Amino acid sequence: MQEKVDKKKLAVVLLAYADFESLEISLAAYSKFLTRDIKFYILQNGRGTYDCERTYSVAKRYEKLFPNNITVVDWINPGNPYKSIRTLLKSKSFEQYDYICKVDDDVFPLRADWLDKLINCYEESYKQYGENLAYVTPLVNNNPWGFKETLEIFNLIDEYFTFYGREHIVGSPVNDIEEPLQLIPADKIYTGWCGTVWGNAYVSRWLHNKTTMMPEKFITLTEDKGFKPVNQNQRYSINCMLFKKDFWEVINDGATDDEFMCFKYCMNNNKRIIADLSNPFIHLFFFSQRDENKDLIFEIRNKYTEFLNLPYPVSLCPNKDYENENRLRFLERCGNFSSVRAAATPIMQTKYKFVERIFSIKNRHDKRHKSLTVLGVKFNFKRPLKKKAKI
Repeated sequence: MQEKVDKKKLAVVLLAYADFESLEISLAAYSKFLTRDIKFYILQNGRGTYDCERTYSVAKRYEKLFPNNITVVDWINPGNPYKSIRTLLKSKSFEQYDYICKVDDDVFPLRADWLDKLINCYEESYKQYGENLAYVTPLVNNNPWGFKETLEIFNLIDEYFTFYGREHIVGSPVNDIEEPLQLIPADKIYTGWCGTVWGNAYVSRWLHNKTTMMPEKFITLTEDKGFKPVNQNQRYSINCMLFKKDFWEVINDGATDDEFMCFKYCMNNNKRIIADLSNPFIHLFFFSQRDENKDLIFEIRNKYTEFLNLPYPVSLCPNKDYENENRLRFLERCGNFSSVRAAATPIMQTKYKFVERIFSIKNRHDKRHKSLTVLGVKFNFKRPLKKKAKI
């Protein structure tokens, strides 16, 4: 059974929100490997806050640098990620595409032929599984499933168990029916959702130092690796996936968690997931790792400035003091209601009205009632009636 993926019928979709520092590194890597036949869409799924607006400015910067490749989608009201992506895929501008490669905003490739390899993985896997193929994925290092695979490739298993393995909790604190909390012994690695590397920031820090900071070695060690099935009966975190466009529609069961919907659909219908271990990707941070490991962003950015060797800087504002000044100026502008509102986009006007979340005074019901909002906290006041003078 043959399945040919035409690049002209494929779009890369990156969902962005507020992590502008990670996005800068990711887009720098993608831009290094862009060819004219790659169409790249950045779906900005958040507006109004400083971090969202900075993320948006990073996306617009790359749209200006690569107008033939990159399009920033800012016409979809930010909301649930699955629904925002679904709106984009069902839009008129996406009628020309049959295949989608969806990537997170802090995930990026190391090889120039990363997309060609994903396409080849899909075509070869389709020969074997046909319509039972759900999607294909690369090898992502900081990923519950990819973590163990990466350690084996780098010959780091013994080092992990000797120095870093500990008893640890895995599973979901909010979805304990599908993914119950459980205690994992120190000599085991859990590859499911909220797995070993997900919940232990110190482990991902060690992993970054051993793999992310060694991109050339990562490429060399994976060069001769092949395809490997991912267990479709165990949920994991999907950082990058290539699939037929209609897959996004068929997984829809009315829920809102796209990863959980993917997992349930693949498990219930025995749909196959295939990873290409010769296609290494870097994933920077899960939210559970970000606070403890955010300082690594500077080392990683410096490393990839050297590795990518681009003619433009990776970061718009690499100096943290200047970045903090920009944040303060943003807050100052927010105090000037009229100027910010006049400059705001339609989405910001109708959806967020972000200035009003910071500071506003409004009349309510009648002249006696006022509403004061300070940093998102609302206070209601009632002016007492004036007593009439006695005659």
